[in-house]
Amino acid sequence: MEQATDTPPTAANDDTWTPRYVDPNIPPYEPGAISMPVSKRWLTADGRARISGSDHGRWIMERLCEAFQARHAGIRFDVDLCGTPSAMAFLTSGRSMLSVMGREITPVETVPYGKRIGAPPVGIRIAHAAEETAQHLATSLAVYVHRSNPLAKLTQLQLSQIFSIGNAQGDYSRWGQLGLDGEWRGRLIHPIGTPEFTGFGTYMQAHHLAGRPLSPIYERYIGTDDVLARLEADPSGIAVAAIGRDTDLIRSVPIAMTGDDHFSTGSTEDVRHGRYAFGRFLYAYVPKKRGQPLDPLTAEYLRFVLSLEGQTIIAQQPRGYIPLRPNEVAEERTKLDIVIPFDAATAKEVN
Repeated sequence: MEQATDTPPTAANDDTWTPRYVDPNIPPYEPGAISMPVSKRWLTADGRARISGSDHGRWIMERLCEAFQARHAGIRFDVDLCGTPSAMAFLTSGRSMLSVMGREITPVETVPYGKRIGAPPVGIRIAHAAEETAQHLATSLAVYVHRSNPLAKLTQLQLSQIFSIGNAQGDYSRWGQLGLDGEWRGRLIHPIGTPEFTGFGTYMQAHHLAGRPLSPIYERYIGTDDVLARLEADPSGIAVAAIGRDTDLIRSVPIAMTGDDHFSTGSTEDVRHGRYAFGRFLYAYVPKKRGQPLDPLTAEYLRFVLSLEGQTIIAQQPRGYIPLRPNEVAEERTKLDIVIPFDAATAKEVN
């Protein structure tokens, strides 16, 4: 495992940074007895447990591993983060204890995994996504319009009515349907985003569009840079892309979950408290075979990540990922309890 540095690889020193708030009601870590396995495919040649996935998770994963090792003599890790495309490949081939990803897996990734393993992988949320892109971290999303557009705000439903077809409440194609007047009343709306099979596209289909077909005039571009460059050239456009990318030509639009809800552009507090409709998460995907429990080392490691100590480490990355709330930690620990059959009478995992 590489030696951790004092600051994120892509961020300058920031003496003004204050670690993010971590709720003290998150349960503290209580170390369980654990030993290094000897026959796992995800062990390296020198006997370390390989963790794969997206490189933007390196800062926190290295520190989490070091802290875990300090509490468990003999445990060693290899943080081998080769990028998002490699995450599921490592997991599918059994070469990784877990894979860290800044998005949910796509159907394209799920199919080969399911065919080989016999069940889909289990995604454990370990943090909220970041709210800025300077460090190339996984981020939440935002909705953008051209600065010449007078649109003041949107709801999730209205966004769905713009970007997809077949909405029960009707579909939108003109800016006047959103209350814009004058020259904007009859102007055609141009929705812009990534293809539906990408990470962003999969997220939109699953969480905001209910799997409905995209608008026939939806423009597809690969990546936030291309999406927003197109929007800068199109005053009639509206785009969904990574958060924190306002420019002199485009701006983010406040979004609410319902018309009566809090409208937000994705502040740290709104993301952390679940008040922002496009807040996303950082995930640890773990292998699961039908009828078998999760490996004990993997389970113990994730219990540490989902503890007060683990979340405090996550909170220390300057402008980094946002710690979970106690109820979110409880939800993810419940997933572990389901993945790992547990016999309370003997306090042993059921094999």
